Amino acid sequence: MVQPATNPRIVQFGLFELDLDARELRKSGVRIKLQEQPFQILSMLLERPGTVVTREELQRKLWPGDTFVDFDLSLNSAVKKLRQALNDDSENPRFVETLYRRGYRFIGPVNGTAKSNADQIELEQSPASAAPPEPVLTQAAFPLSTPTRRFLVYGTVALLLILAAVVVYRLIPSQPPRVLGFTQVTHDGLFKLGIFSDGERLYFPELQGDHFVVSQVSVAGGEASTLPTPFANVLIGGVTPNGSALVVRSFQGTGKGLETWNLPLPSGPPRRMGDLLVDSVAWSPDGNQAVFSKGQDIYVAQSDLSEPRKLAAASDLVSSLRFSPDGRRLRFELADPSNSSSSIWEMARNGSGLRPLLPGWSKVPHECCGNWTPDGRYFLFQSFRNGRNSVWALAEKSSWPGGKPQPVQLTNGPLDFASPVVSKDGKRIFVVGSQPRCELVRYVGKSGFAPYLDGRSIRDLAFSADGKWVAYVSVPEGQLWRSRVDGSERLQLTSEGMYAGLPRWSPDGKQIVFMGTSLKTDWLTYLISSEGTRLRELIPGTDVGYDPGWSPDGKSIVLTLNTAGDPGLHLQRPGIAIYDLETRKVSPLPGARQLFSPRWSPDGRYIAAITNDSLKLVLFDQVNQQWQDLVSLPIGYPSWSHDGQYIYFDTTLSEDAAFFRVRISDHKLERLLSLKGLRRFWGQLGQWTGLTPDDSPLLVRDTSSQEIYALDWQAP
Repeated sequence: MVQPATNPRIVQFGLFELDLDARELRKSGVRIKLQEQPFQILSMLLERPGTVVTREELQRKLWPGDTFVDFDLSLNSAVKKLRQALNDDSENPRFVETLYRRGYRFIGPVNGTAKSNADQIELEQSPASAAPPEPVLTQAAFPLSTPTRRFLVYGTVALLLILAAVVVYRLIPSQPPRVLGFTQVTHDGLFKLGIFSDGERLYFPELQGDHFVVSQVSVAGGEASTLPTPFANVLIGGVTPNGSALVVRSFQGTGKGLETWNLPLPSGPPRRMGDLLVDSVAWSPDGNQAVFSKGQDIYVAQSDLSEPRKLAAASDLVSSLRFSPDGRRLRFELADPSNSSSSIWEMARNGSGLRPLLPGWSKVPHECCGNWTPDGRYFLFQSFRNGRNSVWALAEKSSWPGGKPQPVQLTNGPLDFASPVVSKDGKRIFVVGSQPRCELVRYVGKSGFAPYLDGRSIRDLAFSADGKWVAYVSVPEGQLWRSRVDGSERLQLTSEGMYAGLPRWSPDGKQIVFMGTSLKTDWLTYLISSEGTRLRELIPGTDVGYDPGWSPDGKSIVLTLNTAGDPGLHLQRPGIAIYDLETRKVSPLPGARQLFSPRWSPDGRYIAAITNDSLKLVLFDQVNQQWQDLVSLPIGYPSWSHDGQYIYFDTTLSEDAAFFRVRISDHKLERLLSLKGLRRFWGQLGQWTGLTPDDSPLLVRDTSSQEIYALDWQAP
């Protein structure tokens, strides 16, 4: 007889179970982290499986009438977190179905319902009174004689042993792939974004001064040189199959699509490839077709990108498209900013069979930038694990028949290694090896820049209102610290697992607001006391929270609730908004949906911001509730002078980088000093600049080691 459940308030569905009393979600017995609001949503859905739970019902349950919150934003975020916990897909749901503008419905099989009272959940069971099945009679076959059976058994065993020996001898390699040694190829130390090769030379986008150029070097090493282009900034999208040209993408500022051009090799004027603004492109091995991505969509076209047609739609942003050497498959990277993940996916050339390459290999994947070996036997990629980027190799076939190959780690420090490309003969792997380091410097007049705070390897400085304390982020660890200006009483505020940015002191010096990201989240806004206690997320339930800053009275925080350079996938986000710390109400600024980097003036009247393409500095007057243009230049980091009369800023992604200030009263622009030729540190948030308490410019000089290396490897 089947016994009833000992805990009637546990609901099982698939591999999951929801414990209503312990308020826990478990998968195969393992607890899954789930915040309170997603938990309540799941409970409500399981109370009425197969029935629509309206958005209004969820609002009444989760956010009573006296709660001030952006309901749509908070509910969408809570449902997204629930889907992440269940590994569910909104486009092809297994559990939670979205009914547009109506609500949600649980569509998975459930063994009972999550009743709000203590009613026992019914179990699926056979009735005790059911009669046992009647026996089925079969006629026994004529038995074989004992010698015959013994001969067959021994023969079969011998044959299996012979086959096993053949498998061991012919299919199992003596050892896994491994790196035997390395050679340094470049010697300039500049910031590099990937590697491409035509077999004879390596091509790579490189940050020279304050703009990106295309550099090249022989695969054997030697002097690197720059390919001339007419573009302000340029990235590489690929190499044509015959090696006659590079596909490059030009851009200005941030936030706009990238124009695609054909750049002849070794020289020649570039030619525009259609009017499309694409994210990545790859050619079939025979050169007859091209595939390209735009946002979440993948297209196939003629080799000149003409006659495009949609091939597939992915769930996240697509980049790094690659054809297999036999032309039958495509692999690419999917990036999901909401949880800071990136994973490698694959599909057939015709768009069928879309699936992840390494399902379940990482809890939150951080893999990208893959390339096949020329013979197609291995796929190399980079993965971020244990605080470091390393190169891994995945065999296309397992040594054991029917087995599944597993990635093998090829590099393990002391440098970060990224962007693997295999040589034409397959014997070497070209990678970018880096060790981030920087030096904080201050402008001291005609003598130029001098180390500040002992030239520490730090960025993102913020001074307390009295000028006695400073908060900053360490490089390369990315942890938030505070100390006195003389360096004494240092205290680490954040721990490993969180990467911090852009701290700001409260006017009373008791709290610090800052950005933080982890291996599971996009950039979010956090609050922490100046003593390192009471760390909390500023606005629970938001997807992002960029560049926060205090109001002069310390009662509100202005921040950006979308991503700078957002290509339009999240146009429903409010952009710049003000968060009231007492009422917890979010108030979007009018006309600020496509702006970022807000800065509150010392007198509280103005909020300065940058357009999403980083090409204009604008000013919001809170008295008349209107925006006005201040400067049209490639804008870097804006900072208010301490008297509120000026906004200082640097120009970024420009051949003629400089430091400027603009006067608020009459919009007069002054060029203060040139930054041309200064090697500035490029971090996750670009090239930071700021001001000391006496309004002297602060910069971060790049002292990193970043070069291309050739790894000799053995691949059985």
